Amino acid sequence: MLRNGCRPKTAFTRAKEPWPSTCERCGADIDPTYDSIASKARRFGDAPRGCRGCADRALAEKFRLDEAELAKTIALADIKPLEPYTNNSTRLESVCLNETCPREGRPIKVLIKAVRRGAMACKYCARRAIDPVEAVTIMREKGRVEPGTAYVRVDAPWPGTCLRCQRTVQPRLHDVMRGQGACLHCAPNTPLTKQQAWERAVAYRFRPSDPEAFKNTNASWAGTCLNCDGPVNPCLGNLYRGQGACNSRTCKVTGFKDSEPGLVYLLQRTSHPSMAKVGICEASVRNTRLQVHARNGWQVVYTRSFRVGLHARLVEGAVKRLWFDERGWKNGAARGEQRSDGYTETVLLDDAERGGPWALVTTLALWTDVLAEAERLGFDLDEQRLKTTAD
Repeated sequence: MLRNGCRPKTAFTRAKEPWPSTCERCGADIDPTYDSIASKARRFGDAPRGCRGCADRALAEKFRLDEAELAKTIALADIKPLEPYTNNSTRLESVCLNETCPREGRPIKVLIKAVRRGAMACKYCARRAIDPVEAVTIMREKGRVEPGTAYVRVDAPWPGTCLRCQRTVQPRLHDVMRGQGACLHCAPNTPLTKQQAWERAVAYRFRPSDPEAFKNTNASWAGTCLNCDGPVNPCLGNLYRGQGACNSRTCKVTGFKDSEPGLVYLLQRTSHPSMAKVGICEASVRNTRLQVHARNGWQVVYTRSFRVGLHARLVEGAVKRLWFDERGWKNGAARGEQRSDGYTETVLLDDAERGGPWALVTTLALWTDVLAEAERLGFDLDEQRLKTTAD
């Protein structure tokens, strides 16, 4: 005991019984068993290791990185430390420098020894964890639920209020992210009585003309928009899935409009197989299309804005005809992929079936096609004229 940094305060009794002692390194009162101290000594040799806390600190100090090695590891991890480095086993408060990090500059805890083993420093970028702010956004946008409590974890029931029917629900974020509905009360396949259908219709801001005309949630139901008093003919099932009851200019706050500014973008996904995707969205601060794509693993490579959304739509259509009709490339639908992420707009970057010179393409080459189509359609001159007129 003395050779291993523990000074007994009482007489020895049994090997597996706690033995009150004093740590000779820090002076703390401890009660190790003789068996545990002897086992350590037989395995690693006698050493003044003292209590467990002192032994752990000594071991951490032994594997502490020097300044050069620490700087190399931090550069590899792509982080900015916010506090002094202690040792490999102590999490280091830092900021992730990845531009697409969900934390957006908020601090994270990084375990240096995990980084040295090859793990990604930021668990949010590695998708091993979800940022609470991002979790709330996903629940609101995909689940149409306003959370009532703080986010705990992805597989825990999360109490909140359904934004469609205003009832209390407890969906799991994991289920919502997989596409499951968050509310059992207003699911599109839930059988409804005529009274329930009426209440749901009013909650979706439209008044049916004939309450008795309701058939099912997938059948159109004529009525009047409660916001603009215009005629509408929606399906309750489509309203549940996020479509608006009224498409008039007055009521439709978001969405792509040919007369409003638009954006053409090119995305890249590096996971196997690597692919790119062309698409359009509205060019406004309220647009969340690119954020949704980023959460699904896409990286924004190039964007170009148009003062007229029609120009963006026509450029996208021309590029799709060039890729999939004229060159005969296969899109996600032809490859048999699931219907997600706009699969009719995706193209593999490496596809031997295309043959030369298109067997291997880069995002720069694909974006060159987009710019060439915009110039061929004459939109470059139109955009310059519109800019001059606006100025």
